[in-house]
Amino acid sequence: MTFSDMLQEFFIALGVEWVLYLLILLSVLSLAVIFERWLFYFRRRVQPDVARRLVCGSTDGMPADCMEVIVAKTILDGGRNFIDREDAESALETEVRKQKARYEKGLTFLATLGNNAPFIGLLGTVLGIMAAFFVLADVGETAEKNELLMTAISEALVATAMGLIVAIPAVMFYNIFRRKVSASVEQTKEIVTGLIHRKFGGGEDGWCDTK
Repeated sequence: MTFSDMLQEFFIALGVEWVLYLLILLSVLSLAVIFERWLFYFRRRVQPDVARRLVCGSTDGMPADCMEVIVAKTILDGGRNFIDREDAESALETEVRKQKARYEKGLTFLATLGNNAPFIGLLGTVLGIMAAFFVLADVGETAEKNELLMTAISEALVATAMGLIVAIPAVMFYNIFRRKVSASVEQTKEIVTGLIHRKFGGGEDGWCDTK
C-alpha cells in the first residue's frame, strides 16, 4: 500500500459528520460571543452629549464601568498628581489602551471564525466527495450510479454551506462591534483632550457650556 493510499483511507475514515458537528459547535459559540458583546456594548453606551459632561466632572447618567468614565476618573478622582501635561497624556493613553483591550474581548474569535469557517466547510465537502467516489468506484456504470453520485456530492456540499452560514454572522457582527469600539475610543480621546486642557490649559474653553 502506497502512502497516497494510506492517506486516502485515513481521510475517508474521518468522514464528514465530525466537520458538521464542529461547525454547529462553532456556530453556538459564535452566537454566545455575539450576544455577550452586544449586551456589553448596550449597557455601556454613552451618547456624545452625555459624555461631554465628563469634562466638567459629572458622571450622571453614565455607566460606572464604561470606557469614558473609567478613563476620565484617572484625572477626576485626583488619585494621582500629574507632573505635567505629558505625564497626564501618557497615563491616560495607557488607560485607553487597557479599556480598548477590554472592549475588544471576543472579537478576535469572531474574526478568526469568519475567516476560517468556510475552509472548515470546504474540508468537509472534500472529504465527502472523496468518500463518495471511493464507494461508487465499485458500482457499475448505470443510471443509478449517476444518481447516487449526484446525491453524494449534494450531501457533501452541505458542509460548505454550513461553513458560510457560520462565517457570515461572525464577520458581520465583528465589523459592527469594531465600529462600536472605535467610536468609544474616539469619544474617550475627545474627553481626555478636554480634561487635560482644563487641568493644564488654564481654562474651560467652552467645554462646560452644556449643563
